[in-house]
Amino acid sequence: MDRNYLFFTPLDILATVFTFSVLLIIIYYRSRKHHDKPYYKYLLPAFIFKVFFVLANVIYYINFGGDTIAFWDGAVKLNNLFWHDPLAYIYELIHSPQGRSIYENFTLETGYPDSSIYAEPQSYFISKITSVFSLFSYKGYMSLSLIFGFFTTLASFRLYELIRSYKLHSDWHLAIAIFFIPSLSFWCGGISKDTVIFVAIIYFLHHLFQLLSKKSDNKVKNLLVMLICIYIIIQVRSFMVLAILAPLLFAYSAYLTKKFEKRKFEKNSVRLFFTFMGIGAFVAFFGTSLSDRFINEATVINQDMTNNKTYGTNRYSLGEIDYTPIGMVAAAPMSILAGFYRPYIWEALNITLLLNGIESMVLIYFTFRFFASRKIGKRIKRIRKHEFLIFALSFAIILAYFAGFTSILFGVLVRFKAPVLPFLVILLTSYYKEEHLDASSISLKSNLDHQLGDGTSSRSI
Repeated sequence: MDRNYLFFTPLDILATVFTFSVLLIIIYYRSRKHHDKPYYKYLLPAFIFKVFFVLANVIYYINFGGDTIAFWDGAVKLNNLFWHDPLAYIYELIHSPQGRSIYENFTLETGYPDSSIYAEPQSYFISKITSVFSLFSYKGYMSLSLIFGFFTTLASFRLYELIRSYKLHSDWHLAIAIFFIPSLSFWCGGISKDTVIFVAIIYFLHHLFQLLSKKSDNKVKNLLVMLICIYIIIQVRSFMVLAILAPLLFAYSAYLTKKFEKRKFEKNSVRLFFTFMGIGAFVAFFGTSLSDRFINEATVINQDMTNNKTYGTNRYSLGEIDYTPIGMVAAAPMSILAGFYRPYIWEALNITLLLNGIESMVLIYFTFRFFASRKIGKRIKRIRKHEFLIFALSFAIILAYFAGFTSILFGVLVRFKAPVLPFLVILLTSYYKEEHLDASSISLKSNLDHQLGDGTSSRSI
């Protein structure tokens, strides 16, 4: 990769300021256009919050290097190829790289993408996506990162609107869960696989649950967007499809169960069917070569992270692990706890982890508030019956397990677990709005009863 890039040239700074100004105007216009919807007041602060952490991410990678700059570098070379030979550029977009094919279209004039990025189709796919936006950003690393942050904000707002329609949260708690988690904005905002995957998952969920709720008047558009999102997920991290499908199975079970709420036989039959289906799928998976490949890859990653001292000393342990299906299941509780809550505040021994330690304290507080209540049974029942909440629970557990089991290093863990956090906070704060309404209803009923009682007494007199 060309290491001679200057990131803070006058042109680069001017392009960044111009890009930010345009995106800010678009966000402001959208907020003003929907001024009749009070919750749109969060859109502009959410974007500003995202921009702050995206720029922090930019500065981090400029100083320490990493795959994000390599993705951007590949996009710049593709952008050069577009102006040099548009047909060759289109060829690169629609074909997977193969060996020395890098020399077929790229030249010394266009520059060559980083060989490690070009050799990995998943990474090169990120460069391809980035190259489309680089046509409008003067090839600037900072301006391109802001564009990614802009689309992440819009995607997050779609998720906000979807969950808000269920009326299970206060607007503020839902905004915290989706917009104002620092590590999520830091790791899932700039040019990265995490950002692309996060945006694709959110748009997929938004359009899927729109179909389930039957509120959409354009089913073809919903299906088309869902297919595009699945394609992107497969291209970048194919295993994430499995992480989505299993929670969707549970969510669909909750959806059907709710439809048969007043018919106990059908409701229990649906639950039993999906329970056996889930167990059968789990057993079948560990009987295939795919599971062997997954276990081998997880074993290599885990042992490398554990034993290789070049990665640093900020690491955690899950104890002795038996790398078999039963052993990996046995490691699930500690892995999930790590994916949810670690690093704890006393493990955040340097400035880069301190913010994550504070986040963990907030999550532990929300968890305590969730369980330390006489209404805990009602809260669990609400999650079990609501299709999105049951999806969020299953999805958070699966991603937390993957992150906790494979990371071992805190620096890697905080990046991999970032997409887990909004779904976890959504679950832990899902009772605020409804219980507040219940209390208000009781108070209103008491006032009405009191007034009616006074009226009755007056009439009797």
